[in-house]
Parts: sequence; structure tokens; C-alpha cells
Amino acid sequence: MLRLIRERAQGYIAWVIVILIIIPFALVGVNEYFETDSNVYVAKVNEVSIPEFEYRRVYQGERSFRQSLVGGDLDSPFMNEDSIKRSALDRIVNTEVMSQAASDNGFNVGDQLLLQAIAEREDFQTNGVFDAGLYNNLLASNNLSPADFEANIRREMMANQFVSGVMGLAIVTDFELDALLKIQEQTREIGYLVLKAEALKALDDAREFSEEEIKGHYDKNINRFSVPEKVSLEYVELSSQGLLADVQVDEEALLELYEDRIDSFGLPEERRARHILVNAVEDASEADVEAARAKAAGLLARIRAGESFETLAKESSDDAGSAIDGGDLGFFGRGMMVTAFDNVTFEMQIGDVSELVKTPFGFHIIKLEEIREDSTKPFAEVRDDLELSYREQQAEDILFDQLEVLSNLTYENPDSLVIAADQMELVVHKVSFFDQNSGDGIASHSSVRKAAFSSEVMAGNNSEPLEIGENHMVVIRMDEHKPKSYRPLEEVRDDVITLLRDHTAKDAAASLGESLLVALKEGADATVIAAEHSVEWTKTALIKRKDSSVNRELLSAAFRIAKPAEGETKWHGLKLMNGDYGIIALYQLKEGDLSQVDDAARESLKSALQRSRSQSEGAFLVDSLKKQAEIKEYPGNL
Repeated sequence: MLRLIRERAQGYIAWVIVILIIIPFALVGVNEYFETDSNVYVAKVNEVSIPEFEYRRVYQGERSFRQSLVGGDLDSPFMNEDSIKRSALDRIVNTEVMSQAASDNGFNVGDQLLLQAIAEREDFQTNGVFDAGLYNNLLASNNLSPADFEANIRREMMANQFVSGVMGLAIVTDFELDALLKIQEQTREIGYLVLKAEALKALDDAREFSEEEIKGHYDKNINRFSVPEKVSLEYVELSSQGLLADVQVDEEALLELYEDRIDSFGLPEERRARHILVNAVEDASEADVEAARAKAAGLLARIRAGESFETLAKESSDDAGSAIDGGDLGFFGRGMMVTAFDNVTFEMQIGDVSELVKTPFGFHIIKLEEIREDSTKPFAEVRDDLELSYREQQAEDILFDQLEVLSNLTYENPDSLVIAADQMELVVHKVSFFDQNSGDGIASHSSVRKAAFSSEVMAGNNSEPLEIGENHMVVIRMDEHKPKSYRPLEEVRDDVITLLRDHTAKDAAASLGESLLVALKEGADATVIAAEHSVEWTKTALIKRKDSSVNRELLSAAFRIAKPAEGETKWHGLKLMNGDYGIIALYQLKEGDLSQVDDAARESLKSALQRSRSQSEGAFLVDSLKKQAEIKEYPGNL
């Protein structure tokens, strides 16, 4: 659809479509349809104004990057439009702040370094080599001049160079590393018990709750019993896929399309060869390599003397796959074999037998059997593909025309879809009730749900065209609305009582636990206390903070308790996330033994600390520069 927008976009409705349909580009750049007047800015950093079209370049890059991460899932929370805009604006402001600081501090990126960086980008390479033609074409297709693009890259390189220099100053001393390792490798001897709320709940099952208690718990937890706001929709849809069958195929147009694309229908030269392989793997001893070479030389001499290549291949080749066919490898194109084999084969004439060819597999003798010259697929062979492509192009044309008509009709008649449907011979579909978080059919798309609950649609108006797939657009309007409500107490009484029992049991576990904790601190025997309440007191040996035998919440809490004095026991109680109550005793704490830490673990931790500190230094630098700079943002221009 981008091609159609470029060729035919005009008028207010067309621009609405341009804004709605955002397509990622092969090269992040400035799209001419996002460009605005040069006096429109998104931000100002000190005395430098950042134009809206430059922000769009970064915005498109951020959007394309996120889209690549989520596989094109436009409904992913990661594709939230406000988040993308904020991230893009932050990036371009950060870059400008850093590049200004870099310039002020004498940093510069020379032409040679700049050109090297550009040449190394895969976007601009053909077969691993910088392609000036591809470079210029990609920039032109995204409305970027080389000068503007190179200025942007230079500025970004300066910014990165500056912040990287500061990040590189971050160090981790051996003293810091030792201190952290001692903590990381620390061991503790603990004891613990867990009071189960569920067990206390079972003891309380017979309890009757008063109406006042039930009503109070219902009111306190009313949101648990809410029924979310819901709407049902009417909608009409347009899609290029639905128009494919309506396209009339013009044979002359197909022939013209074939001529336009004829370069893409080329068949490269292929060659058919036989070979005899004598194995000599890369790590073979020198004696084994020489033995293989001698064997291959002997076979080559017999071929030169007139013996059958095919027979010798069957008898002597170490390539079992081809040996059975007399060494026949079939047809293959350039680049399909290892380099040495490939280079020799594509220099030979039919009937030639090569000298010995050394590859990582060993020594080869090659005989060229046939050459299939490069050619072009005939029209008849590619006609079906061309027809499908033609239909898709024409369907996009029709879709673009119909979309503009639909936009006009639904905008001019905002309180109904019937007029547009009648005039365009569309069907008004319906979607049953759904809420803001989930729905069926087109309501499974977050963009549709967001529009459905917007003030415009809730007021009874038609939506703007919404893209729910490639060349698939819908216009929606509200059919019925159900405000947020609450299930009555009479309907959820049993649920409320269940919640009340759960809540009471958890409170009881906490209350009992706190009273037992007091007793334990005063000298009560933990084993006796545990037995009295039908729970187990567990005492561990010295364990590390990653021990898997202890509940993670208990273990984490145990390693937060202050070190006890010699012969002292430290006590701690805590509510667990599931409502149970845990009591922990810390008997002793031993610092980590650095002699037990191997060099690999030490270096791994040091590297992790270095990265973390470098990132923190970089973030702190950028934050400091932004606080010192005079920054003004214009969110209305995003």
C-alpha cells in the first residue's frame, strides 16, 4: 500500500490514511510523507532545534526494531504507540545532548572513520562488499541525501564515542570484588517452621459469620465482584485479499510486468561434475596427508592413462554418497561447493579432468561433464506468480480507492454505517460484547478495543479506518454499551464467605506466628513449640543463599537477618505471599571462603560488575548532561 500512497495520496482523507498506515522500511530513514515544514520541531536542546522529520527517522527505527522483536504482532504491548514515541524522543534528545558535549570537549569523527563505519553496515553491502550504488539508492528511496545521512551518523558516532569514553573509566577494584564475593559465598545455619493458613482454616470451617461481617467483607472487596464495562460493535471492512477474485487479469499487463521483472527470473549457470575424493581431514598428521596425496595422485595417473573415471570413482572414492553413481554430483551452481572445489570446476571445459584439488575434506579429482548456461525463465513458467502479483497490486489499487470513499462516507455520516455499506455494497457485521482487555473476532485486536472505548466512538460516532492486518481495514461504531457494574451480594454470597474464611485463616496464622515468635525470643524451645502446633521445626547445616532445599521467601529473609553474636540466636517472622506465616532462627553466619572461588567465577563476577558500573556511569552522564542543558519538548508535534 505504500506504493499507492506515494503515487496517489491527495487530500485530507489520504493524509489520514498515511498517518494510520505505518510501514517499516528496509533502511531506517525519513519518509517524505512524514516530513513537515522545516519550522516544525519536536524538541530544542540548548540552541539546537530538532526538526520533526529527523525525529521521524528515529521513530521509524524504534518502531521497526520493536516490530522485529515481536514478529510483526502489532497488538503486542511492546508496540504501544505512546511508548514508541517517548522512546524515540528520548533517544534523539540524548544523542543531541551527548554530541554537543562531545563537540565541546574536542571530540571528532574523521572522514575515514565515518566512511569505514558506513561501509561496514550490511545494509549497504553486496556479497560482503560495500556497494555505492546500493547505498545511494537506499538513501534516495528514503528521501535522504548522503550529506544528511552522513551528518546524522557522524553525530551519533561522536555521541557514542564520548559516552563510551566515560563508561570505559569505570573500574572494579580487587577489594570491592573480594567484599562482594565474601557476601555472595556467605553461608548461614538456620532453623524454621511454617504455620499453614489452610490448616487453621480447616479448624474454623464450622464458624458462622454474621450478616454484618459478610456485608462488610463484600463492601471491602467490591472490586473482586465487578463486571467490567463492555460494548458490542457494528463494523464494515475492506481488505485487498477479499478483492483478489474481482480483479480482471490483463494478459498484456502480465507481459509488461514480466519484462519489468525479467532480471529476477534469471537462472544462473550450473555445472555437472564427477569427483573422486581421498579423505584427509584437517587435523590429520602430516604422514596421513602425504599418504592421501600419494593415493590421489596414483588415481589421477590411472585416469590420465585411460582408465574409466566412473569406474575408479565407484571403486576408490571416499565420498560414499556419490561413489555409487560413479562420482556424479549432479548440477550445482556457483558457490554451492567449498571455495577451492568451486573455483576449479567453474574454470574447466567439458571433458576436462582437474589436477588434485585440496579442500578441508581431502584431495579431489574433478571431471566436468556438462554446462547448463545461464538463462531466463520463460513467461509461461512464471505466469501464475505474475498473475498473483498483478492481482495483489490491482487489489491494492481498488482498496485504496474504496478506502478513501469509505473514509468520506463514514466521516460525513458519523452516526451510521448503513449509508456507506449500501453505497459500497458492503456487509455490516457485528461483534458481541467485549471489555477493554479481551474480545473475539476483530475485537481481539487491541487497536480495535482501544478505539471502541474511545470518547469518539462511545459518543456514538464512527471510528476512523483502523488497520488490523496487512491491507485490511475496518470502521467500527458502538452497537450497545454496558457500564461497569457489580455482582449483587446475593449472587456472590458463597464466594464472599470463602474469601472471608481465607482472610480469617491468614490473620489467624499471622497472629499465632507473632505470639510464638515472642515466646521463642524469650527462650522457648523451638522443637517443642513446633510439635505443640503440629508443624515441623527444620534445622539446616550451613547453606548458601541459592540453596534449593529451603522455601525462597524464607531463604531470602534468612539472608537479610543481621549477624548474631557468638552463641546468640536471631529470630525473625514474616507473612508469606500465600498467607502462611514463617518463623526463622539464624544460629550462625560465616563469610565466604575466597580460596574456594575459582578464577573463572571471579572473572565472571568482575565482568558483570564492570558492565553494570559502566552502564550506570553512562546513564548518569547522560542524565547529568540533560540536567545541565536547556531542553524544551513539543509533544504536540510528535
